[in-house]
Amino acid sequence: MLEGRGDIRAVKYRACAKINLALGILGKRTDGCHEVGTLMVPISLADVVTVEPQAQGLSLYCPGLPELRQEDNLAYKAAVSLLSGKGRAHGFAISVEKAIPPGSGLGGGSSDAAAVLLAVSELLEGRDKPDTLHLMETAARLGSDVPFFIGANARPPVWEGAVCTGRGERVHPVQGGSFWVLLGLSDVPISTKSAYSKWDDMNPHVPEFATSLDYAGALAADPRLRATVEGFASGDLERLGRCVFNDFEKSVYPLYPVLSIIKENLLLSGAFGAALTGSGSAVYGICGSRGHAEEVRDKFLELSGDLPVSQVVIARTGVKAG
Repeated sequence: MLEGRGDIRAVKYRACAKINLALGILGKRTDGCHEVGTLMVPISLADVVTVEPQAQGLSLYCPGLPELRQEDNLAYKAAVSLLSGKGRAHGFAISVEKAIPPGSGLGGGSSDAAAVLLAVSELLEGRDKPDTLHLMETAARLGSDVPFFIGANARPPVWEGAVCTGRGERVHPVQGGSFWVLLGLSDVPISTKSAYSKWDDMNPHVPEFATSLDYAGALAADPRLRATVEGFASGDLERLGRCVFNDFEKSVYPLYPVLSIIKENLLLSGAFGAALTGSGSAVYGICGSRGHAEEVRDKFLELSGDLPVSQVVIARTGVKAG
């Protein structure tokens, strides 16, 4: 979306959140990274990212993360990375309105970074304008989930869901129906690094991969992932609900048992399925309609009165970026 102000135009993108319908940690790679196979879908909960030209330099306004230095924000790093090596200096002012909680496993930082890449790319002209390959390569350098959000935040979106392999940076689009989710959010920020470290301690003997798996390789390596992809494609939400899984639950729930209780309460409240997203701390429940999600929410709140649940959010998958 372009907003004109004289000869200055501002570009605005919705930076959507995501949930992991499947997240399998398949082993370790020889480069020290973990090989994953995950099915991610975007949801309607979103930050708003605005980028507009300025005379010189880069600036970032993100009041939702007051303690995070500008230079440490992935949205700022995205602009720096994309503009490095350009023939002339470019100035951009970046604004991020946060709605996605940090440390929740919903991908807010990665989505903001992807939105910045898309917006800056839209504003660049001529030889400075990156092609799609360069954009995706830049995204992959920034973080594992950023390439997924390039397609999810694009206008129109390039995919409604994707299987991501390698560190998560290799993206294979898949099709599936839209549905509703109920998010149980707590004030428990979880570090992905610490979640992996705990998983490593619990799984000392795992397969080792010399190269990243492709889509077919990931589905062959993890039948659970294949079942979830097929459940997503079927449009049968009860079937999908039986398939969702997240290997981080094994390492995160012992450290934060309240998250396990949130998952159990979502299931007791009538969700078709429930799981941790990313490395947490958000837990989602699958619902068939907004009305169903509201019923699950009301029952969940009754069951969870003593739990440190900071927010309960109803969202929809299959969203259109704007």
